Amino acid sequence: MLTEDEALSIYAKSIHFDGLNICNFSREIFESWHKGGITGVSVTCGLWEGFRDSIANVVQWKKWFEEHSDLIVQAHSVADIRKAKENGKTAVLLSWQNTAGIEDKLDYLRVFRDLGVRKMQLTYNTQNYSGAGYTELNDSGLTGFGREVVSEMAKLGMVVDLSHVGPKTSKDVIEFAPEGKPPCFSHILPAGMKEHPRNKSDELIKLIGSKGGFVGLSQFGPHMLKGNDSTIDDYVAALDYVISLIGEDLVGIGSDASEGHGRPSEFMAWCNKDKGYARQLTPWGSQKVVKPLGLLADRAQLGAAMGRAGWSQEKMVKVLGENWLKYLEKVFGEKQ
Repeated sequence: MLTEDEALSIYAKSIHFDGLNICNFSREIFESWHKGGITGVSVTCGLWEGFRDSIANVVQWKKWFEEHSDLIVQAHSVADIRKAKENGKTAVLLSWQNTAGIEDKLDYLRVFRDLGVRKMQLTYNTQNYSGAGYTELNDSGLTGFGREVVSEMAKLGMVVDLSHVGPKTSKDVIEFAPEGKPPCFSHILPAGMKEHPRNKSDELIKLIGSKGGFVGLSQFGPHMLKGNDSTIDDYVAALDYVISLIGEDLVGIGSDASEGHGRPSEFMAWCNKDKGYARQLTPWGSQKVVKPLGLLADRAQLGAAMGRAGWSQEKMVKVLGENWLKYLEKVFGEKQ
C-alpha cells in the first residue's frame, strides 16, 4: 500500500482533470485550482441561457483568459491540457449543461465549437428541443431534432453529456450515438449505492461503458450513500463501485464543485428552477449540501484518500485524469 507521502507525490506529478465545476468563477477560484494542483477543468458557461446570453458567457471567459493568463489557459484540445501541466497552469474546457444556447439552430453548434465550447449536456433537468431532463414530468426520450444534434456534435468532435438527462432519453442517446463518439456522464453518482432520480442506474452505467463512454463521479453529498455525512473516503468508495461495473479505464472525477456560491443565493435559485424562473425543480438552491472533496485548493487530499484505499499508482494516474484525456481525444478526433 502506498504511504500518504507517496500518494501525494503521485498526485502532484499526475494530470488531474475535473469534469465539472460550476463555481462563482474569479481569480480566487483560479488560484485555488493552482494551489490544488488541478490541471484541467470542464467549466459550466451555459445552463438556461439562449443564444445571445450564451455568447456573452463565452466573451466573459475570453476576457478572463486574457486577464488571468498567468493561471489559466483555454483548452481547445487534449494537447492544450497536457501543455498546461508542463507550464504550471490550469486548462479550462468551456462546457454547457444544456443545449438551450443553440435554440433550434443546428448550425450554431459549429459556431460555439469554434469558440471552444467542446462539451454540452443535452438537456438540463427538464424538456428542451432534444429530449428530457431527469425532473421532467414525462421523459419523452431523444427527439428527432435531438438525433440531429447528437449526430452533428459527433461530426464536430463535441462531447455529449447526459448527467442531468432523464433515463429514457439517456438510453436513447447512448444507443443512437455514432460508433466511436460515445456520450458521457460527466458528474453523476450510482443509484446502485443510493436510489435517487438524479443518480444513474447500474444498467445505464454498464450500457454507456459498453459503448466506450465515460463516467465522472460527482461529490454531491445528499445523493451519496451516507448523505451529507459522506467523507472523501466514501467518495473513493463510490469510484470503486463504478469501476466494479465498467472497469478502471472509463471512470474519472466530475466533482460538481460550486465553490463561491451560497445556499441560498440568487444563482442557486436560478439553477434550481425550470428555465431559471418557473417551477421549483429541486430543493438544493437553499438546503444544506456537503461536498466531501472539500475546497478546490485542498484537492491533493483526493490522492491521499486513493492511497488509503489501496490504489496502485497506475490506477490513481488513470482515474485522476488520464482516463478523461483518452476519452476526450477519442471524441475530439485527436491522434492518440
